[in-house]
Amino acid sequence: KAIEVYDVTPRAQPLRTLPAVIEPGPDADLEVRRLMEASRLAQEAFKEKRRKKLRALRNWAILGCLTLSPIAAAAAFPVQVVQLVPITVKAYEKIGYEVNVYGLDIHKVEEQHAIVDGTRILTVKGEITNIAGSERKIPWLRFGLTAQAAKEVYSWTLDTGARPLRPGETTNFVTRVASPPESAKNLQIRFAHAEEIGSKP
Repeated sequence: KAIEVYDVTPRAQPLRTLPAVIEPGPDADLEVRRLMEASRLAQEAFKEKRRKKLRALRNWAILGCLTLSPIAAAAAFPVQVVQLVPITVKAYEKIGYEVNVYGLDIHKVEEQHAIVDGTRILTVKGEITNIAGSERKIPWLRFGLTAQAAKEVYSWTLDTGARPLRPGETTNFVTRVASPPESAKNLQIRFAHAEEIGSKP
């Protein structure tokens, strides 16, 4: 039987020549433009999102300032606040803060009990000092006697008749009451409100 012989020597394949310039087709141009447009839109969306976030933070900051400003002002300038809105003095009292809008301090108060011709006499003495930085007129004083549970059982007012006090100046006051109620336990002194001036028990 005849034997067939094959030549298995590798032969070089002819090389394909590539063009000197590769030009993309029209589809490639569309894809590039699409990618560029998508990138631009993404950047704009990111900037808008950041603007909205900053705007929200700014609005919250403004709201916080507007909310806290009255509180800060009330804490920093209690006297001015009470002078502008007198009813706020009750709010200060509820938090235990005494606002002295008069710039005057009542101190060294003494009570003296005596019997004169069989009548009990209560004498109250004290001093008023100008603790403000300017001259202050002294308002009428209001005295109240309270029984148990702070129930007021007697009250009266007093015009000290003193001239306005200069800063740091002090004046004295004295007032007497005949036959004060026997149930009276405590004495309260403050400056009288306009509607209380000249009031009788």
